[in-house]
Amino acid sequence: MRRNRRRRRGLRSAAALLAATAGLVFAGLLSAVPASAHANLLFTAPAADSTVATAPDTLTLLFDQPVTTAGTPVKLAGPAGEGTLGTPRLTHENRALEVPLSGPAPQGIYTVHWQVTARDGDVMSGTYRYAVGPAVTALTAGQTTDTQGSWQTTALRVVLFAALALALGERAGAVLLGRLGTAHDGPRPITLWACLAGLAAAGGLAVLLLGSGSLTAGLSRPAPDALTGSRPGLVTLVQVFAFALAAVAAAAPKRGWIWLPLAAVIGAEALRAHPQLANPLVGIPLTALHLTAATVWTGLLVHLLRTLIRWRHARDPSREAIAAYARAAAWVFTAVILSGLGSALILVPLESLLTTDYGRILLVKTGLVMAAAGFALAARFLLRRQSALEKISRPARVEAATLFAVLITSAVLTVLPVPGDRNAPLAFPPPATGTVVPAAALAGEIGINARASSGQLVIQLLAPEITDPSGKAAAAQFGLTGSLAGPGGDTTDLAFRSCGEGCFFSPATWRDGTSRLTLTPTSRIWTAKPAALAINWPALPAQELLKEAVTAMKAVPAVTLHELVTSDTARGLGTPRSFPTTGRDFIRRSLYASGQAATATRLPDENGNRRLVLSYPAENAVLELTLDKDGRILHETQTAPHHLVTRTLVYPAPAGHHD
Repeated sequence: MRRNRRRRRGLRSAAALLAATAGLVFAGLLSAVPASAHANLLFTAPAADSTVATAPDTLTLLFDQPVTTAGTPVKLAGPAGEGTLGTPRLTHENRALEVPLSGPAPQGIYTVHWQVTARDGDVMSGTYRYAVGPAVTALTAGQTTDTQGSWQTTALRVVLFAALALALGERAGAVLLGRLGTAHDGPRPITLWACLAGLAAAGGLAVLLLGSGSLTAGLSRPAPDALTGSRPGLVTLVQVFAFALAAVAAAAPKRGWIWLPLAAVIGAEALRAHPQLANPLVGIPLTALHLTAATVWTGLLVHLLRTLIRWRHARDPSREAIAAYARAAAWVFTAVILSGLGSALILVPLESLLTTDYGRILLVKTGLVMAAAGFALAARFLLRRQSALEKISRPARVEAATLFAVLITSAVLTVLPVPGDRNAPLAFPPPATGTVVPAAALAGEIGINARASSGQLVIQLLAPEITDPSGKAAAAQFGLTGSLAGPGGDTTDLAFRSCGEGCFFSPATWRDGTSRLTLTPTSRIWTAKPAALAINWPALPAQELLKEAVTAMKAVPAVTLHELVTSDTARGLGTPRSFPTTGRDFIRRSLYASGQAATATRLPDENGNRRLVLSYPAENAVLELTLDKDGRILHETQTAPHHLVTRTLVYPAPAGHHD
């Protein structure tokens, strides 16, 4: 009766565990967002394999997640040898690394070597090249990214997982087999040795961080803030101290509290692992449950095999031990499968399972787990048929070996990049590469501000701000589609990624001449309509032409200004109005009164008149000016966040002039 009550309580506890696991998996399905725990270099300025006319003042590297740095994160090699770099700094919530350049930078090809620490503690490094002045040779190497010390990290994590499995398995086995009420002693304890091995592995991972992926560098020239100044370092320190406490508990007469430091190891690993980046609320408990179940399963089986060797002459207790393990293993296996499925659904798109290293290793791990389950079922079948213990132990030994292979593949997965979603939102817009060609339009009530630079297009959508009943600004929830028609008429659809509120980024190839953008914004609040923009490439600077226009306008004694203003192009360009003014007064009221613009670019001449486009990012304003042969402004189109202003200036005929 007492045994039946214990069994019913165990079934209820296991059912509650599986229900919680299923709930986490369902939550993961609802919030699945592919993510990469490895820091991927998204953009650089100057761009990889690009050519810039003059040497940049700063190198900018943008990553898809927050990173930390230690030592010298960036090195620059150029025609004159190693470049002189200033103090690096992290910006944009530690997702951007900016390094100022100093000293002479002659024309030629430059190679950038970078190294950062990702949120999972892996040290990522890579290289890319850019050219200053005319490219001496074609730059086609692209950018590369590697994990520093990947095989050392894998080996150390195998040891860490195995140590955790042996320590947890022995404690769980002692509890499970203790319920059998047998007088036989268990095998010699190995928990202390397992905890010491785990301490050594965690210490090795800490040394790798101190040496930026190198054990030798970590021992000889450690980076001072690599552990205490970063999240991966703090997580590693927690594991070091947790294993040390577990070793103390294992050596103590009473070992009941050893569960606490071992739970801290699991919790730290859950904070470091891949799923927590996709969704911390779901990923952390899923990882903790998966790691607990997998290590308990492995360690419990090892403890059972050692117990069977110890009890090899006690057949009945041995059979009871196998039966008790089989019941526990069934629940643990189910928890491993469900939590692993939930983590995989969060991390890996289905189309990436066969096309990426991570997906293929994940399939191998899944196959190993299923094989281990098959061997467990074989042992249980032999047990029910009252087979000899020797026959029952054979599949159990193979099952144990298979489970250790599962731990090895799990360690390999920690150093492989998770397949990312190329359409995943960016935290902020990438920096412009080279000269920027601005363009703007008002599409209904939505302002479109475009910035074209080498290899990319960034669109900022703007709308009048409204507030909800609480006084907070209501989100416009923009969407954007578009296409690009090149100078030859060939049209391609643009693949936009969100890069912030109202911001969209797309790769773009600009050919010499005039390319035309067709953009269609959407909003649940504001009126929207398609808009067409022209991008003239390559960019030709027009700062001197702007100064000429300002000087010419200040000398104009009288001019008639005709103006149209609209806040919604779907309703027309507005009501015309006219008034006389002077050129000096007109310039005084304009954004370009100083004769300067953040960007001033020439446009193709039209009917013998010169044209230019000006950009003022701080005001989110873009202006197009048409000048006559004397530099006077004939037309001005100003696109601001909430208005489109069209102006035509008419000058009085010179004295003595007759039509």
